[in-house]
Order: sequence, then structure tokens, then C-alpha cells
Amino acid sequence: MSEETTDLNAPAAPALEPDKRADVPQDPPLYDGLKLPEGVVFDGPSLAAFKTLSQEMGLSLEQVQKLVDFEGRFVRQGESEEQNQKQQIVENWARQTKEMYGPQLEEAVSCAVRAADAFGGPELRQLLQSTGLGNHPVIVRTFNEIGKRISEDSFPGGKPAAVQDKTFAEALYGKHN
Repeated sequence: MSEETTDLNAPAAPALEPDKRADVPQDPPLYDGLKLPEGVVFDGPSLAAFKTLSQEMGLSLEQVQKLVDFEGRFVRQGESEEQNQKQQIVENWARQTKEMYGPQLEEAVSCAVRAADAFGGPELRQLLQSTGLGNHPVIVRTFNEIGKRISEDSFPGGKPAAVQDKTFAEALYGKHN
């Protein structure tokens, strides 16, 4: 048996903390310099998962940035196509409404706008404009009909004024002024 001498006055070697050991996976690097393309947003969990995967693959910040930029182009392209599709739908609704009313379009739209203002106010007008639904034929037709009814000073579904009873003389001889 060999005798080892230990210097009790020498400082002990630092013990590795459990989370600093080589066999324990480390947290993903923060990729502090990572810049998301303008207009592209990742939710927190998705971004964290992407960073974890990037670390597992051993990607550098430069490689991760290239991937994010590449994905950003597709996101923007998809948003652009979606906006174009929405614009085409709104234009189609406007064309259908014009065909439905023909020369009376301006009058029908004016009446519909008055009804929308009377019942929904500026919030409804803003909603109809921002979504494009203000061009939809069903919406224009509905509010046009509402506008016609409120402009006739009648209540939709209401009963007409009661007929006045005639006197006996009016029934026999008619009404003379």
C-alpha cells in the first residue's frame, strides 16, 4: 500500500456544481444578438423551442439568424398573399352589390349608411369599413331595408293606424266637408 501524503493546508479543488457538469444538458444560449425580421413575431414558447433546437444542433448565432431571416421572408409573403385574397373578396362583394342595385346604388348605400349610423353608431361603421363587410350585398341590403323602414316613420312589423268609426250619416251619405 502506498502512502499518499495530503497537504491539509492546500486549498481543496472546487467541486463542480450539478448544473455545470458536462453530462447535464445546459440551458440554450440566449442568442443575444438574434434579430427578428421587421413585422415577424414569434410567441415566447415557440422562440424558446427554436432556440433549444438550435443549440441541440450546435448552430451558431449567425446560422440561427440566417434561418430566422429565411422564415421571415415566407411569413411576409404569406401575409401579402392573404391581404391580396381579402382585397379580391371585398372587391367581389362591391361588384355584386353594384350589380344588385344598378342605378339606385347611391340611394341604397346612403339609406344603409343612415340606418347603420342610427343603430350602430361610429363603432359599427368602423367595423364595417375595416373588415370590408360594408361592401357585402347582404349587409347593404339589410341596412338599406332598415333605413327605408325608419325613414317611413313606421315601426317594422307594427300595425297601421286604426280606421276611425264613421257616423251613421257618413255611412249613408258619405263624408261632406
